[in-house]
Amino acid sequence: MVELFDVATKTAGLAPDAIRIRHQELANDVISKFASSPLRTTFLTLSNTLWLGFDNITGALCRGWLNDSAVDFCLKAIVGSIKQSLMLSTLLGVVGWPTTPKTQILDTKFIAHPMNFSANHWGLITARLYCDVATKMLQVKVFMYEPLIDEEYREQMIAVWEGIMKHKGKDNVEESEGKEGLIDFVKRWNCASASGYQITISPVEWNKTPQQPDAASCGVFVVAQAYSYLTESMRLQEHGVSKRDLSVMRLRMVWMVVYHSKERSISVYDADRLIEFASYYRSK
Repeated sequence: MVELFDVATKTAGLAPDAIRIRHQELANDVISKFASSPLRTTFLTLSNTLWLGFDNITGALCRGWLNDSAVDFCLKAIVGSIKQSLMLSTLLGVVGWPTTPKTQILDTKFIAHPMNFSANHWGLITARLYCDVATKMLQVKVFMYEPLIDEEYREQMIAVWEGIMKHKGKDNVEESEGKEGLIDFVKRWNCASASGYQITISPVEWNKTPQQPDAASCGVFVVAQAYSYLTESMRLQEHGVSKRDLSVMRLRMVWMVVYHSKERSISVYDADRLIEFASYYRSK
């Protein structure tokens, strides 16, 4: 049974027959939206942190898959609906981690960082934070997931978590500046907001289930895994994912984009200006 976005789609707790009926309703909702929305329509997450153009969705669906923009949108939607969680941008592992948050790290249960390898494959790093007020201890458990379960990606994910140390060359001259890891961001945040708490970080645990069955569903699996972690459910890890389950996940993701969002339409004037702008740079 698929849990992804079960609360938002009102499928949680339903019997199998009722779920099938609800899925048909979701599909009808999506068909109606596709039939009535101009291509220049945009959809914003409820938290106003990300927007997605309708033309972006339709172009990907015509090829039978969901692109990275839809995956990003759904990841943001997860955090918007689950308290005490922080979702870090996929770009931060490349450009650098953000400044130390002003909020208390002790008020956070999850830090999730989705990774997009060379813009063609997805992975996920999730840190679960346990705060013990009595002993003033902050325990961090780290889980990593890569849907192909391919050793090739592990080294990259570990480097994002641990960072890259500065490398000294000949005569002690730096050859590499190094890079802060996600673990350093967590420690920095703990030091700034809860310096009285001792932080302990457990060894990385690799999640090997579920494994994607094809070459085009990694983003869907990462969204489902993120939802599973942040809702603290183990059902996804304990059960396999069938082709039917995968279709249901995609349906729910598309529904979340077009219905569990804020819809905006670009004016004809703005659309024409964008076309002119694009045409100008295309001619250069």
